[in-house]
Amino acid sequence: MSGQSDDDYLFSSRDRSSFELEIRMAVNKAQVAAVLALFETTEKYFIDNFPELAKEVASLPDTPPAPGEGDG
Repeated sequence: MSGQSDDDYLFSSRDRSSFELEIRMAVNKAQVAAVLALFETTEKYFIDNFPELAKEVASLPDTPPAPGEGDG
């Protein structure tokens, strides 16, 4: 056995690209959680298989910025 679980094959390459794009476009952790739910995956799977992206997500705010914040 190779030691890989069925979870390692969760995404096709197209799904993986879409998943990564959706995560990168998220502006807060709530949106990331919604993407994980949409792709029917877990936070553990995300962290284990996308460690660099998970580090980026860790720096996102928990909630969206208030209107007017961050504008020019």
